[in-house]
Amino acid sequence: MPLPTNLNWNIPSSSTRVILVRHGQSTSNAEKRHQGSRDDSVLTEKGRITAYQTGLLLRELAINTLYVSPLQRAQETAQEIMAAIATETEPLPTVITHPALKEISLAQWEGLPYQVVRSQFAEDYRCWKEHPEQFQMRFDAEDSLPQNGALTVASPAECRFPVLELYDRAQQFWQEILPLHAGKTLLVVSHAGTNRALLNTALGIAPSRFHALQQSNCGVSILHFPNDLQQPTCLELINLTSHLGEVLPKLKEGKQGLRLLIVPANQPDPDSVRSLANRLETVEIDFSLSSDLDRAQPIVEQLLQTHPNTVQLQVMRADFPQAWQPMLKSRCPPMRSTEALANRPLTALVVVQPAIALQLLSPLLEIHPQHLHLSPNTLSVIHYPQTSNSPVLQAMNIT
Repeated sequence: MPLPTNLNWNIPSSSTRVILVRHGQSTSNAEKRHQGSRDDSVLTEKGRITAYQTGLLLRELAINTLYVSPLQRAQETAQEIMAAIATETEPLPTVITHPALKEISLAQWEGLPYQVVRSQFAEDYRCWKEHPEQFQMRFDAEDSLPQNGALTVASPAECRFPVLELYDRAQQFWQEILPLHAGKTLLVVSHAGTNRALLNTALGIAPSRFHALQQSNCGVSILHFPNDLQQPTCLELINLTSHLGEVLPKLKEGKQGLRLLIVPANQPDPDSVRSLANRLETVEIDFSLSSDLDRAQPIVEQLLQTHPNTVQLQVMRADFPQAWQPMLKSRCPPMRSTEALANRPLTALVVVQPAIALQLLSPLLEIHPQHLHLSPNTLSVIHYPQTSNSPVLQAMNIT
């Protein structure tokens, strides 16, 4: 599969591009068990195939160095990616195993099924999901946590803050490796929690929003770090999974709730809009919201050509993200209870000016819009889970 053409894949010499990939499906993923920093989980056959597909996606890029977690599932993913990008003429990137890229340590939960943790550690799990910056876990003497790239043994029954320690580890990783690779393209193969911490520390997203960015198996995300430290780090792409045959990233926080499919109404490119329309053809869209009739409405009409029953709404208020989002969330519960929405979220297509699209995305992450780059004729996806007050950015700038 070729690289999406809507995105700027040509890295400027004044910045460093970092591509982050979560490992492929592991045996623990398939068994729905918590993994953490345990290393007894390996890739499934599906995991190996999707890792190789990810390498095929990235083979057109001149990757200088690949940093990889020491855990088996990440190592195997990196091996499949390297096999896919190998050519007879171009040298392979240097591969460096880095201990700071290990997954978050959740010693008491590791190896347990998700449902067991939710029921047996209900209060702790609620804190983990709703207040990750306050989440604590006891570590016995035999448990070890990465600190400053090394392993240290915790004292008996010591309570620690796994998310905050993961943030510290991610920040130290950036401080160590970025000065070594100015103007280069790096690939990082790691884990869902570690990748979120890397993204969040790079962009200044607080630990309280640790769960706000989805990282799917073999999902691709991209950061641009300017060499001029006065300029903001920019998020170019989040959780691209179309190379794996997914129309939209799979829902991780339950199948119900509200899902927004956001398309910035730039000057439309007919071919790109047609491609996006083909992508959305199989997605059930309940209603659309649009503004700026001159630009947005033609895009809406083309995207909904195969959705004749979708209700189309137009909003002219410049502040409508602030005005209609609470209203939509308050109206979702009775609509979600219908049989048609029992196994999927209420889905809205939102076609708006790029500045308004940024007003939807940046508050979700609690960062300044200058950190987000919206590419024309791409799709960003926000999920408001039924069981949580915290929205999740499932994807940004996917095509």
